[in-house]
Amino acid sequence: MKNAIKMNELFRLYAPIVGLGATQIIGYGALMYAYAILLPRMADDLGLSLSTVFGILSLGLFFGGLVSPLAGHLVDRYGGRWVMTGGSILAGLAVVAMAWTKGPVSLFVFILIAEGAGMFVLYNVAFASIARLESSVRPAQAISIITLFGGVASTIFWPLTLALETALGWQVTWMVLGAMVLLVCVPIHFFALAGPQRDPETVAKNAQQDWPQLRGSDRRKGMIWMIISFVCSGYLMGAVMTLWVTNVQDLGHTAALAALAGAIIGPFKTIGRFLEMVVSRNLYPLTTYALSMGLMLAGFGVLLTVGFSVPGIILAAALYGMGDGIKTIARGTLPLALFGQKGYGARLGWISFVQMGVNASSPFIFAWMTQTYGGWFSFATMAGVLSLAVGAYFFIPDPRKRVVLA
Repeated sequence: MKNAIKMNELFRLYAPIVGLGATQIIGYGALMYAYAILLPRMADDLGLSLSTVFGILSLGLFFGGLVSPLAGHLVDRYGGRWVMTGGSILAGLAVVAMAWTKGPVSLFVFILIAEGAGMFVLYNVAFASIARLESSVRPAQAISIITLFGGVASTIFWPLTLALETALGWQVTWMVLGAMVLLVCVPIHFFALAGPQRDPETVAKNAQQDWPQLRGSDRRKGMIWMIISFVCSGYLMGAVMTLWVTNVQDLGHTAALAALAGAIIGPFKTIGRFLEMVVSRNLYPLTTYALSMGLMLAGFGVLLTVGFSVPGIILAAALYGMGDGIKTIARGTLPLALFGQKGYGARLGWISFVQMGVNASSPFIFAWMTQTYGGWFSFATMAGVLSLAVGAYFFIPDPRKRVVLA
């Protein structure tokens, strides 16, 4: 009897977290990773260039950044249930509508709607929503679990989307992906987030007593340097996703080996997040963030020195994947630790707005470097940008030291 009660209690506590984690797999798979497979096919059939379709995607991502602050503000005010339910309905319908794309105008409209709606269902809103939900599970731990699920999105959806497109064509594939969002994500968001909500005004005083917040002028300084570091460390993501195979081939490897090494990144993101989750009770988010950047820099170091060998390129992908996976957790937990629960959703939204606005240029800039100077130089520049993120990190005030000094 006691075991049954305990199991029911664990289910009540963790079902919303696991549910949101599952929706992140489908959300990122349908709203992010599917484009890499389907847009080139659509470009061929519609008589469009790759630069045109991916340029439209960049505009859609930029629009998503514009609406991110609104999504975060709504979660802060009303909780995540209706925000994420409505967002997943609109996102699912937009993904289904992609099947009826006839040209650049309709593609632009559908992607704009899909990416705008995506900002109401992906990581930042999921983090803010689970932090608002009344639970004895710490928000930082919940965020770690959610990202643990999201890390396998590329591993699942790249081969799944390719298999669907090969068997059914891109039109039917978009319908299937949209149906997954509507049939799985919508009910999970509606039911998993139906519990009582934390009051941001009172929880700000009690939610993280072991994590003192920044005060006074340190808050502004912390926000500025944190955003600069986030922008620099995040600037690589789009470039790595789009140029990894091309750059690795330029180092002297075959396309098959480059793709294999790239496929390793996804699972190692999950491994990194699992390891962080195991020790998260003992790690302050500033430490977690430093660890993530250290692993990513180590990956680039291996890549630039011994990346011409097979073991080197595999090890580089594994190190980078682990670091990038942990960085996603820090992106959610560090603002919570430094600035507290109050206004958390809107804060994540504004951070996302700045990041996506700047990072939209990343694939173009690094593609130009690859074309002009080669893959090694492109990777070296990525490592340089990541070093800037590390430099900015050291200017972020640590509120624990401020308390000690007081």
